[in-house]
Amino acid sequence: MKKLIDSRQYKQALDLFDRQLQMSTNVTFTLALKACSQLNDHQWGVRIHEQLSLKSLKDPFLQTSLIHFY
Repeated sequence: MKKLIDSRQYKQALDLFDRQLQMSTNVTFTLALKACSQLNDHQWGVRIHEQLSLKSLKDPFLQTSLIHFY
């Protein structure tokens, strides 16, 4: 996912994130939020935020990524 974002393939990175949602980690959530920010895709970012709320992930990097997204 990081390679896709580094090469500015944000949509592909989010597609990969969706396919691997059950195995997502703090890092993949952070990367997905970065991709949403770059695409200005508010709807997808909100979906990711909802997933974070369901999983009760409270990592400082994730919280910072959410701030950058909004």
